[in-house]
Amino acid sequence: MSTILIYITISFVNVFLHITRSIFVIKSGKSIASLMNCICYTFSAVVIKFIAETDIYTAIAVQSTTNFFGCYLAMLMCEKVLKSRT
Repeated sequence: MSTILIYITISFVNVFLHITRSIFVIKSGKSIASLMNCICYTFSAVVIKFIAETDIYTAIAVQSTTNFFGCYLAMLMCEKVLKSRT
């Protein structure tokens, strides 16, 4: 069961990283965008490793759930941070 919890956690972090990466690519310079891209795709390799070790139904459930909630929460947090800057 601990493997599933780790998988859920890293999938959630992966979604969060990708959402923030998208925002950084648009709102910041080349260096920060490149760094975020590097971090995201390296972290994605870890997620892919967990997907490969998990049965298809668990992978679908984890990925769909973490993508929905991760995206929603990341967008909320970015929205608050961007509002506080203006």
